[in-house]
Amino acid sequence: MIGDLDSLRPEVRTFYASRSTPIIHDPDQESTDFGKATSWIQAHPGRLALDTVALGSIGGRVDQGLSQLHHLYLWQKNNPEYTDGRLYLLTPESLVFLLKPGLHRIRVRDAEEDIFDKYVGILPVGGPSVITTRGLEWDVTGWPTEFGGRVSTSNHVRPEINMVEVETTADVLFTISFREVPDGRET
Repeated sequence: MIGDLDSLRPEVRTFYASRSTPIIHDPDQESTDFGKATSWIQAHPGRLALDTVALGSIGGRVDQGLSQLHHLYLWQKNNPEYTDGRLYLLTPESLVFLLKPGLHRIRVRDAEEDIFDKYVGILPVGGPSVITTRGLEWDVTGWPTEFGGRVSTSNHVRPEINMVEVETTADVLFTISFREVPDGRET
């Protein structure tokens, strides 16, 4: 657990301390707890180049959700080859991750499990990009995207497609929704 801990209730602190969970106080008021956590993970000595999954992110307050997307961008900003691992934001509804410039093949279905729904978004971060997609209902070729211009939201993975391809000239966020699980069934 890491943060400024300004809202950490004493009983919660006691609970985690009793389970030997490290509690790291970072009084910096110019960063969010999520930002503190991602910075700590990347700076931790001896850290392996593993992917990191943040659970429950992007929900709730819009400013906090945008901050989490900001930190997802910062995580990969100086790591074009993903050598320090990737950061994935996982919500109950969707998965979000950053695609660096180049061609990406993203498995969206496999023979054993079909966890993703059809809804896909590709959003530019850090500046404009030009994208080309394959495997979506509304594929694009050489399509400029930027905030204040066009953005790709509410696209659909075609039903017969197992692998979506996205080629981008600059950083973009890729988001895909999860299938709804019928009541009583776990994913």
